Amino acid sequence: MTSKDTRLVPITAKESEQLRQTAITIQLRHVIEEYQNGLPIQPNGTGKELDNTFIINNQGYEISGKVVPEVIYQLSAFYKQRNRAATVTINNYSYSGPEIVFSRGQYYLLFIKQKSQQHFSTLVSEFFHSVSIWQILAALGISFLVCFALAWYLTRPIHQLQKATKAIAKGDLQARAKDFIGKRADEFHDLAEDFDLMADRINRIIMSQKRLLSDVSHELRSPLTRMQIAASLAQKHNQATDDPSNCSHHIERIEVEVERLDELIGELLQVAALERGQQHQQVDTFVVNDLLDVIISDAQFEATANNKEVVFVESPMIHFKGYYNLLARSVENVIRNAIRHTPEGTRVTVAIKDAGPHFSIIIEDEGQGIDESHLDKIFEPFYRPTEARERSSGGTGLGLTIAKRGVEVNDGTIKATNSSNGGLLVTITLKKNRRVN
Repeated sequence: MTSKDTRLVPITAKESEQLRQTAITIQLRHVIEEYQNGLPIQPNGTGKELDNTFIINNQGYEISGKVVPEVIYQLSAFYKQRNRAATVTINNYSYSGPEIVFSRGQYYLLFIKQKSQQHFSTLVSEFFHSVSIWQILAALGISFLVCFALAWYLTRPIHQLQKATKAIAKGDLQARAKDFIGKRADEFHDLAEDFDLMADRINRIIMSQKRLLSDVSHELRSPLTRMQIAASLAQKHNQATDDPSNCSHHIERIEVEVERLDELIGELLQVAALERGQQHQQVDTFVVNDLLDVIISDAQFEATANNKEVVFVESPMIHFKGYYNLLARSVENVIRNAIRHTPEGTRVTVAIKDAGPHFSIIIEDEGQGIDESHLDKIFEPFYRPTEARERSSGGTGLGLTIAKRGVEVNDGTIKATNSSNGGLLVTITLKKNRRVN
């Protein structure tokens, strides 16, 4: 048997039925009897349905003289060894057989040839009869190991990420996914980086909220303490004398502290509203120069009372679409902060710089400036460059925080630097053609 024998598979029921039907047709047409009577048989003369049949006598010859393919003899040898018919597919043709046909005491082997349909079942049958059981088991074993390794490779980083999320859920805000996932160079590494960025952001927000709560508690305690002292002194003076005018000074002090508390609580509410993204106003298109004219006119009144000056440098006309009141409050807070810190006899300069798709509002004072390490922190709530928390400069400590939130709502940025003249320079940068949802 040749190497082609490995492609022989047991015959299907359909092919077996076709063989029997072909054998019946041959007997009805007396094809074999004609051959036994010595009559010539034309290969294609017994009907179209018999053109693709091979009838082999006991000497191994085809009775009509047709050329017999080698595969027919392989099927015959397979039948003698296994005592069962088989089928084989070669070059898109399937050969099936044999079917035993008896005539006048002699037997003949009938084979048929037909166009192969290559059904899935045939392909599977050919596969399983072309390989040994050990080859199948080896392939299954290798597949199992590969699948197990792949599953472990894919699920392990997920379990590591799960450890990081559980650590954060338990309150460990310093837990990071990279500490668990190790060194990788795939999408899980990118996911771990995004997770760590999220964890950093959450940690900063929570720490900011804690710091804000602590600062608010301190800021509220100071005026309340002064109110308690003033009320106590007023009560003592009232008991010591019958003249009510002696208590007026302490009552005025209490009124001042109440006003400060009212201002502080109002600004806290505004910061909270900006943090939640609540603007409570419509988007307008306006001229930035007109907005600055109104703000500087009011600020000039305050500056003149302290022998200071606010100057608006001639600037290009800029149109802007955004939240008018929020931008006005932001600019006003920065200008008022500059007025408080610029010395008497100096001035605060305001200008607009056109930079193509962007424009900047520049506010510069002539004060002492701020240490470089504090420049990024002055926009945090209640932050002061010095450790002492005195109110010698005035304000609630929320003005620049509100300014930053208002600028960010208008899709802009605010930055503080030390100017060349030694003062503080604050730059508010905004987009001209801003899209507003």
